Amino acid sequence: MPSIRKTPLTDAEVAPQPLQAKIRIWHGSATAERSVELAAEFGDPVFSANGMNPVTRYAELIRHYRSRWAAAGRDLADALVGAGHGQTYVTRDSQDAVAAYRPVYERFAAMVANSGQLPGTFTVYDGYEDFLERGSALVGSPEQVIDKVGRYHEAFGNRLIAIGGHPGHLTRHQFLASLELFQAEVAPALRRSISDPEWPGAVAKVRRRPAGFPG
Repeated sequence: MPSIRKTPLTDAEVAPQPLQAKIRIWHGSATAERSVELAAEFGDPVFSANGMNPVTRYAELIRHYRSRWAAAGRDLADALVGAGHGQTYVTRDSQDAVAAYRPVYERFAAMVANSGQLPGTFTVYDGYEDFLERGSALVGSPEQVIDKVGRYHEAFGNRLIAIGGHPGHLTRHQFLASLELFQAEVAPALRRSISDPEWPGAVAKVRRRPAGFPG
């Protein structure tokens, strides 16, 4: 399996020192089965990109991850999954969100079409409406976004999500207003319905030293 990492992480150091006795290592997953197999092999959680393909493709990979996890003799309850929702735009009125996000999608689709169709970087959607229906974008009212995250949770069994942290082709005002509405109305509902994962271990005692001085 080709890798973009060229330099082996031999005797690599981590700074600052982690507070956990064992830090949680996430394995990113886009479209390759080998990525989720490695996560299961090492007993680590997996984070689905959940980007340009419909939910069905990413659900297949997560099922494969859990299958390999169980085959390794591990408890399925410990198989932790996260998922990305990179394109997010929440407004009070769903029609406003859908209308405002259309040009954002069109620029995104044009960029992907001109990218050379690298593996995992093409879309299979018939158009904007199909993209909103079958893709991972969270575009709409708070109620619609809560419902869609819930549907993805049913498909993935994920315990956490990541939303887009960059405005992209949204204006700064649109981006900030969307984040504020998400935090005010969407996030509290999701915290009530999807429990947070446990921390990987107790906080470790670490030796503090002044910054800039070798240990």
